[in-house]
Amino acid sequence: MSRSTKVAGAASIATVVLLYAIIEHGRTLRANQALRELPKTACAVLRIDAVELADSQSARALFDWLVPAERLSEIEARCGLAPLAALRDATVWVGGPEGEPFQSVGLLLRGRTADAETIAQCYRSLVEARGSAIDRIATPMGPLLRSRDGASALAQVDDYTVVTGSRETVAEVMAVRRGAAPSLVEAAAFRDIWSRVAVGAAVAGVFVAPPRWQSAFERIGTLGDQASVLTGVKSLGLTTRAKIPTALEVMIDVNDAETARRNAALMSAWSESPPETVEPYLVDLARSAQIEVDGRRITVTLDVSGLPKRL
Repeated sequence: MSRSTKVAGAASIATVVLLYAIIEHGRTLRANQALRELPKTACAVLRIDAVELADSQSARALFDWLVPAERLSEIEARCGLAPLAALRDATVWVGGPEGEPFQSVGLLLRGRTADAETIAQCYRSLVEARGSAIDRIATPMGPLLRSRDGASALAQVDDYTVVTGSRETVAEVMAVRRGAAPSLVEAAAFRDIWSRVAVGAAVAGVFVAPPRWQSAFERIGTLGDQASVLTGVKSLGLTTRAKIPTALEVMIDVNDAETARRNAALMSAWSESPPETVEPYLVDLARSAQIEVDGRRITVTLDVSGLPKRL
């Protein structure tokens, strides 16, 4: 092999590696953009990447289970938009002040084939269809669309992005954009688990448990007369990726390694013999569980291919 051939081969490999690094860096930036746009008061975030969704069987199964087909059909009929084709991504979050961490719900929509003005017009059509009307008002954060019944508001973040929710929720996001309020990227606990679940994921979610609500979440995780599988939970993360066709991966961080081992053992016992009252498709989901423990983290991998569609 001549020297020139070797050089050309090395250059080709280097080019491929560089392109891969650029693509992965772009995916990381896109995934982390949500944390830079959302308020630090958020305790739960779910992001759907419509671009990645097309290539992920597990994400599509989860999406079809979570989102009613009737709702998508209504948007298409009233707005002339196919939501998954029109949007690049959608991010929903729950947050609030320390004493009321679940006070507000917000939705950030980023267009792909539809720009912010088109999405705003769709919002207007949907609000009017439920019998309300839209007022356009001037605010310190810029123009705002608000339903006359006060149920929701919408503001344009940039040429392709809008935020909707209560007026207070929208105002908080716009304050983050102006640098007048801290963003979620400043929350170290949230940022750590988000970096593990969001990059390259079609569907990614993170929940960081507010300390004062610890006992409430432990009660939610109680299975029959057993101890709670959510004892000591600090955060939850979920992710779907195209490389694992039918899998949903759930990461659970708890206080310590001993608690992780105990919770994992309870999960394993329940998944092997779920109660008879559980829906058949959830029984199949539970029995598909593969549970691993690494330090204080429990990772549960579930086969979501059998989830039913919501009509």
